[in-house]
Amino acid sequence: VDGRVYDVTLFLEAHPGGRNVLLPHLGKDVTDIMQDLKSHKHSKFAYKLLQDYQIATLASDDDENAKDGDANIDGAELRCTDENSAKKDGKQVMTQRELDALVDWKRPLLPQIGRMGDKYDEWVHSFPTTDHTVKMFQNEVLEFLTKCPWYLPLVFWIPIAVLILAQYFSTVQIDVVRFSSVAVAGVVFWLLFEYSLHRWAFHAASSSYWGNIIHFLIHGHHHITPMDDNRVVFPPVPALIFASPIWVGALRLLGYADGYAFLLGFLIGYLNYDMTHYWIHQRVPRSGYVRWHKTRHVYHHYHEPNCNYGISHPLFDYVFGTYVPTASTGRKISD
Repeated sequence: VDGRVYDVTLFLEAHPGGRNVLLPHLGKDVTDIMQDLKSHKHSKFAYKLLQDYQIATLASDDDENAKDGDANIDGAELRCTDENSAKKDGKQVMTQRELDALVDWKRPLLPQIGRMGDKYDEWVHSFPTTDHTVKMFQNEVLEFLTKCPWYLPLVFWIPIAVLILAQYFSTVQIDVVRFSSVAVAGVVFWLLFEYSLHRWAFHAASSSYWGNIIHFLIHGHHHITPMDDNRVVFPPVPALIFASPIWVGALRLLGYADGYAFLLGFLIGYLNYDMTHYWIHQRVPRSGYVRWHKTRHVYHHYHEPNCNYGISHPLFDYVFGTYVPTASTGRKISD
């Protein structure tokens, strides 16, 4: 690419499109493919990530193409705004190298992130991404607790649901139409909950020491290491914390019969979200429907973080005007 040679052997399995996308091009010059907007727009992150795999240079550093390659990495690209601008809302934007210099990747991140102050929001949305995991805590026990295998939500929630539903069906006379309708309403409510949490909580701006740390633990880390397979699904304990008000509120507002029907739909929506999220990050979808989900979400990660918030389905992206087709660029989305 641009006169540089890369060994991407270790990246084959981590490539968002899967190894089969890369294999036909091994040993070839892919400069034109990387820059072809019709086939796929590669983000600044793609060029930045390549730096870790460079093993040789065919052209001199003064070569015009090589300079263009550096521009792809260093440019102050602004998401959902003019990409050629060096300012955002009147504020000077730091270059990628300045943002990367804010952290030492070899040390635990959380104390460093807390000390970033108002630079954190710009840093976490500047794609300072790695294709592997990062260390958050010095303490190994705490570090272990930040990770969650993909199957744990299923193992945790399905037995709970089965036990509750077993008691429910033994005590309530079921109206199938009503039960199904309320359950569907629970699924739709999950989509709204997922969208709202992702947009207004997970992407809320932060500048305080503890605010930065809490945001990074909840969601910021996922934008730093989107290919870390142990930090994709939502761990059961924080899931319980977020879901508890919904659980209590549904039973109080809807009563026992409708409340648990609603909660069943909500749980189905949540588990579908977690499994969809894992699949589009860690697997190569074979169906067009799942590929569509993956394409939308990849665009959110690597191009424009303030759009395409819906992961299970973009229903509320349509409703609130934050859906961006992946072929679109430079679209400004209102907050």
